[in-house]
Amino acid sequence: MTDLTRRTVLATGATGVAVTLAVLPGAAEAAPLVTAAPAARGFTREAKLYRRKRFVAQRTARFRVTGPGVAIKLRLTAIRDIPRVTRGSNRSFELTFTAPRRGPEQGTYTLKRRRFAATSLFLVPTDETRRVYRATVNNR
Repeated sequence: MTDLTRRTVLATGATGVAVTLAVLPGAAEAAPLVTAAPAARGFTREAKLYRRKRFVAQRTARFRVTGPGVAIKLRLTAIRDIPRVTRGSNRSFELTFTAPRRGPEQGTYTLKRRRFAATSLFLVPTDETRRVYRATVNNR
């Protein structure tokens, strides 16, 4: 049995279309020409944005968290060491956020705050109410 994952779908998406158009006669003529708008940048790559000291300075602050169909405010409540990782590491740590109401499913969201560069984090709800979230930063 094969597993269908996001990675599999994304990897085979363009290839599947190319093979279909090349193999099936008349498929290229029947396929509508669609021009896609440029995709918005969905995540942050700058390593300097993922440092403990940057988040320690924002402890107890509220962040605007946005993503596809999501806009909610979360409060940063804790910054902890990751078990079995260098204690006090500036590059490897866990962040805990709380929401005033039920929040979104787990996923990658952008955190924004005044005088704080927009930063993407993968947030995971840690309870059934989806009011407590954890993000793990591990840049060893």
